[in-house]
Amino acid sequence: FCYGSKIGWYHSIFLPLILIEMERGEPSVLGAVDECTLVLVSAGICAANILSGQQNMGEQVAAAGGGGNNLNSNVSNQDSSIVHRGLCINLLCGDFIEVAYPYMERSMIVNVASYFASGVATEVLYKEMPDLVLSSAYLPLPLSIWLSQDWQRMGVACLAAFGISFIGALVANMFQRSKEEVKKED
Repeated sequence: FCYGSKIGWYHSIFLPLILIEMERGEPSVLGAVDECTLVLVSAGICAANILSGQQNMGEQVAAAGGGGNNLNSNVSNQDSSIVHRGLCINLLCGDFIEVAYPYMERSMIVNVASYFASGVATEVLYKEMPDLVLSSAYLPLPLSIWLSQDWQRMGVACLAAFGISFIGALVANMFQRSKEEVKKED
């Protein structure tokens, strides 16, 4: 799902399959995969970028003696605005996964963490009896988990997808920050 979505297969292949599976108004296995591999991976990246931007901004404000002028951060003001919006939309209705793609393209660490998160989450969902984790990505996250018969396994898959991508994006942002600090010292 993750790679296919990045190259344009979501609307041409995955969404029609999800809709066919959900045609009777019931949740689907592919809907659960969509929630974990796309929506929560994107939300994890957004959350990490928000946290990294706030941490970096706080450090720079302290270093500047409390003044907030001309501060640069790993996440620009424009990026900060879009990742806040992406996080909210993804957690509330799961429809803004594209917000994470620029961060995945800029960083191999974020990209690898995203694919790993997608794989782990899918493994959790398909490990045994996938028909018990039927869900949908187009619902608020708590409702998407609650909808699943095996809500504990759905919750673990969601947590894995969000957590792994979040940690990967945090590591990438810390690495980028340390690289910029070394560059400034030279």
